[in-house]
Amino acid sequence: MKTLLKTLTVAICWYSSILMADVVEQGVKDSKPSGLFAGVAKVNIEPAVGIPSMNWGSATHIVSKGNDPEGMFIRALVLSDGKQKFALVDVDGSAGRPATLKRASELTGIPVEHIRVGSSHTHAGPSLSRGKGPAGADLSQYEPMMEAHRAVVEDKLVGVIVEANSRLRPVHAYGMVGTGSINVNRRFRGRGPNDPEMPPAVGLNFDLPVDRDLVVIRIDDAEGNPYAILVNYQCHGTVLAYENQLVSPDWMGAMRNTVEASLPGATCLFFQGAAGDVGPIEGFTGDLSVAHRLGRILGHEAAALALRISTVRREPRFEGYTESTALQARQPYRVLGPHDATLKYASKVIELPRMVRGKADIERMEKLTAVAEKALREVKQKPGATQWELMQAAARHRRWANLLERYKEPQDTTPVKLEIAVLRIGEMALVMTQGELFNQIGVAVKKASPFKVTMFCGYGNREGGGYMPTREEYAHGSYEVDGTRYGPGAAEKVIEESIALLKSVR
Repeated sequence: MKTLLKTLTVAICWYSSILMADVVEQGVKDSKPSGLFAGVAKVNIEPAVGIPSMNWGSATHIVSKGNDPEGMFIRALVLSDGKQKFALVDVDGSAGRPATLKRASELTGIPVEHIRVGSSHTHAGPSLSRGKGPAGADLSQYEPMMEAHRAVVEDKLVGVIVEANSRLRPVHAYGMVGTGSINVNRRFRGRGPNDPEMPPAVGLNFDLPVDRDLVVIRIDDAEGNPYAILVNYQCHGTVLAYENQLVSPDWMGAMRNTVEASLPGATCLFFQGAAGDVGPIEGFTGDLSVAHRLGRILGHEAAALALRISTVRREPRFEGYTESTALQARQPYRVLGPHDATLKYASKVIELPRMVRGKADIERMEKLTAVAEKALREVKQKPGATQWELMQAAARHRRWANLLERYKEPQDTTPVKLEIAVLRIGEMALVMTQGELFNQIGVAVKKASPFKVTMFCGYGNREGGGYMPTREEYAHGSYEVDGTRYGPGAAEKVIEESIALLKSVR
């Protein structure tokens, strides 16, 4: 009897170990707290139909006919370690006036300098620009509607930060770098800046370097449920162009919605990268389906990364064998503990060389303006000239005439100020600045970063702004170079100072 009982006990223990082996995988819920807290919220900011949507010089319309079903939103993430707080905000459009950020700060206790508002940089949002659309149109009648919309968006920006702050909960976070596939360098060379027949332009150039880093940070709640997904990629929101008459988040809306559908319960925030010379592989269209398709492509690529990320430290551990058809080594994943969740912040306002336009620049612009003026006169006198021909000639003349006016103004030689800020989240970091920096600036900073995962984010609410070419691109001219206020050497300084700030929070 004793032998039988002993045999049964051994058998029960053996079968119990088999059964336990099926349920021994460990995850976020088995980890100690990381010490990081997060709260997320989002709010719809779709405007009324008929709001001005003047984002393109070639547009023949002034107002929108409706809204993209992907939706226009503000999404906010508040992070805290119990001692300090930071708000990261993703806006479809532009928002974040100083008075607005002050209100948000007073209601949440988050310092104004800790609130980062990033624009997705869609070119299909509400806009009232006297330098775009039909030449000579009376826009005064649209100003009250536009200002009312701006006021609503600013109020909603405050509200979404307050809401995210009210939802703080223990979380775990980690990130990964993958590859996105929807962008290309947009600096079409033509035959050179002095060739009137085939000048450089904004287009597609598959021969120039492009940063395809897709950086994803996943944030889970204490039970391991996806809570927030941060996506950083560099690509202009210019799939939709002058033919489009819908207010749209462009490809970014479909990207975020795809990520959120793939990880139910998560809120996806997008932070535009160094996209000054980078655009979509298909663009300048009025076809909404193209924007949706490209957004879904990148959304699935980002979601795949997010699904692979473990927000706690796990590793397989050998714990014996299981007899089966083949002898199996039991190697269940065990949680070692949380990832580092240290929050550190540093910022600096730097001075950069200013672009000064000289006599040669003015003479070149005078020549281009005169040629465009002559062409405009000829089109106006041409029998049967179409509205499109008139629009194109007028837009060309307006572009050169506006630049000539700027070039003739008294030249300011004082340095341009630009703020760079860095937020460390454990082994991850966000470099945050303002403006449209060329993609190789972001590449250089990320490559030299001492952190495992680094996001380089432009288009923020920091001091500064505008296009920033790399040194070698000045000689090639085109839109970004003609309009920049930064002189050669600015890119190198930004790279140097960004790396120094990253090291300072390490």
